[in-house]
Amino acid sequence: MLDSKNILVIEDDSDIRTLISFNLKNEGHQVFEAKDGEAGIDKAREKLPDLILLDLMLPGIQGLDVCRVIKSDQETKETPIIMVTALGQEEDIVKGLETGADDYITKPYTIKVQIARVNAVLKRSNELPQ
Repeated sequence: MLDSKNILVIEDDSDIRTLISFNLKNEGHQVFEAKDGEAGIDKAREKLPDLILLDLMLPGIQGLDVCRVIKSDQETKETPIIMVTALGQEEDIVKGLETGADDYITKPYTIKVQIARVNAVLKRSNELPQ
């Protein structure tokens, strides 16, 4: 397990948001939550998380636009983002990665896969020169 990190979960489905948060907390991470894109952007700017798990299909501001805003903001542009979504077509994955996501997980997935991908992205981001 990596050192404890601050992770923001932006997910509109409360059951999924709770499950993701629960599993990240069990790994020792501090977790912040947002239920829509606008709240997610605000929380990202306020908390400056080490990682963001971002759903794509959100009410209001969609996940791709949230990613664009976060990646264009001077304070949050280096924050790694993992898109977590039911949109699993090749063009969806390519679009997500081209928008700035560091990884892309399609639902449904297992907790082990989620934790492994979170740890891999956090490890890569820690290896980058600041």
